[in-house]
Amino acid sequence: MITVLLIEDNDVDARLTQDLLAEWSVEEFEITHVKTLTEGLNRLGRSRFDAILLDLSLPDAFGLPTVRQVHATNSSIPLVVLSGVSDQTLALQAVQQGAQDYLVKGQGHPELLARAVRYAIERKRTEERLTYLAQYDHLTGLVNRSLFRDRLVQAMARSKRIQQPIGLMLLDLDRFKAVNDTLGHDIGDELLKTVSERLKSCVREVDTVARMGGDEFTIILEGVATEAAIVIVAKRIVEALSAGFDLKGHTVTVGVSIGITVFPHDDQGVDELLKHADAAMYRAKQQGGSGFSFHEASGYAASAAVSTS
Repeated sequence: MITVLLIEDNDVDARLTQDLLAEWSVEEFEITHVKTLTEGLNRLGRSRFDAILLDLSLPDAFGLPTVRQVHATNSSIPLVVLSGVSDQTLALQAVQQGAQDYLVKGQGHPELLARAVRYAIERKRTEERLTYLAQYDHLTGLVNRSLFRDRLVQAMARSKRIQQPIGLMLLDLDRFKAVNDTLGHDIGDELLKTVSERLKSCVREVDTVARMGGDEFTIILEGVATEAAIVIVAKRIVEALSAGFDLKGHTVTVGVSIGITVFPHDDQGVDELLKHADAAMYRAKQQGGSGFSFHEASGYAASAAVSTS
């Protein structure tokens, strides 16, 4: 059963669309028909639909802004425009605004409309999958380097706007290479996945945990008012990752070295902040690992080289 929201003010056109889909024997469609964009947006807020069929000429909306409004309300639902105008330029613009397809009402067989809906659903799924692969690490499911940088830029802008600092952590596992060398990459991969879960359990949902590559991770802590709040999280992470890991019959023990800087006390761009956190991380590693260190310019120089080991 494919559930479709039909936003169409003309009863004749709506009935024709419903009849065409009813004639399609391969799959069954359940149609919810509304006559205004306002009612359609309300339905989207209350119910789940697999696809949307949208007329561009409605009593309360007209043209491409209609597509933009629907897309802004729920961009995850595939959208097919049904128009009374055969206009290639308009069709292209509709797709550019977020529609998956553009059909002229009353033209074509049931197969054309039904397949347009089905293909729109599959294209949206493919689009979301490609977006996921471009933004998330395939092994751990964490935010990847590219999305992390976007998140950090946004967090820095919010920090200055609401005048609340953010903590940036760069983490590197201790003794990870030894695990790969002695137990193999399969166990190493299992370790990275388990480490990722433990890291997520140490922070809030509003914080960002990312894998930068290899055994290197980053964390963005937003709205941290004091040094003590950052220290609490850092100690929690060190304790969580110092505990043993049971991986496919092997007990593995690693640690973590954490470098920390605080924006806007350390008022630099993204690349410089990462360099500062990286330098602090190496300082923690040189002190024996399983600990953390603040970058001196972060505003917390007195806490540089703090360790829980």
